[in-house]
Amino acid sequence: MRYTVLLLCFLATLAQAQQIDPKVFVALESARTAQQSGDLSGAGRALNDVLKSTSAGSVEQALVQQRLGYLAIEREDYAAAIRWLQQGLAQDQLSSEAAQQDRRNLAQLLVQQGRYQEAVRLLEAEGVGNLPLETRRMLVQAYRELKQYRKAIPLAEQIVRANPAAGDVWYQLLAGMNYELERYGEAVNWLQVLVRRAPTNSEGWRQLASMQSMAGQQTDAAATLRLAYEGGVGLRATDLNNLVAMHAQAGAPWQAARLLNALIKQKLLPADREHQLRLAQLWQASRDREQALSAWQQLAQQSGDADYWLQVAYLQYQQADWPAMQATLAQTRSGNAEQRRQVQSLRNAAAAAQASP
Repeated sequence: MRYTVLLLCFLATLAQAQQIDPKVFVALESARTAQQSGDLSGAGRALNDVLKSTSAGSVEQALVQQRLGYLAIEREDYAAAIRWLQQGLAQDQLSSEAAQQDRRNLAQLLVQQGRYQEAVRLLEAEGVGNLPLETRRMLVQAYRELKQYRKAIPLAEQIVRANPAAGDVWYQLLAGMNYELERYGEAVNWLQVLVRRAPTNSEGWRQLASMQSMAGQQTDAAATLRLAYEGGVGLRATDLNNLVAMHAQAGAPWQAARLLNALIKQKLLPADREHQLRLAQLWQASRDREQALSAWQQLAQQSGDADYWLQVAYLQYQQADWPAMQATLAQTRSGNAEQRRQVQSLRNAAAAAQASP
């Protein structure tokens, strides 16, 4: 920013030299010479001395305040720089080009200082469509920090389309902002770009599969993981189980169940008792009684475990399928005392339910 600052100050002085008080012009040139030689204190004294003689609302005052702002930037006193640039712009006396660049530099300072809303107001007043690409990047950052994703996304899309070689961070940003808006399908599209860019990055494949699952594309998610696995990316069964667990912990047991079911069908995870039990639990947590009933029945038939038969019976009780429930309870004869107590409790509850009008 330093070299841009010096050039702009010099151009502004030249452009308006014929309009200002000669004393102010001499002070500005003296300050410029001192600043270029590294004498920042001397430059500051020259500007502050002449500022006292300028009139409020004059072009002279605006130019001196502008130069004080850029001098503060060089001193890394950004709070002062913001204050001086704001005061200079408020005079409404600078040339249109100088004022425009001052606004953009001021917005950059505001963003750097975390004053995002002020930066947004300043740039939106200029008209987003009139901003150069670099300034739009800054505006995207401000929008994102303010969680104004609907404004940030179109600008970020313009940036990556104008520059296909844009860094991965822009594609990650687009995926993340669409995720925040629950636009999972759009997020999938941007994550696919990242996977194509870095096909050996296992984290990219995990993120893509996770987002596909969030979008309800469980079959695609499983296919993505299979493709990564067969491509030697390095996914492990632990990764796949963690992905399922992540959805369950996020309060999406139905999505977790669909993903786990797809992973088992595609033989990415074994159809052993551990995974079948997890699948039955997830279907039940998602309140998909038909899928849960089928999963528990399969477990019970394969193992003969009385606990699994009891789960089947509970679901049949909830469906008021009394004959099926009684037949299921008959499978628990070899259960322990607690299991027999639960069987009797279910029979009593079923009898009461059937007896009630």
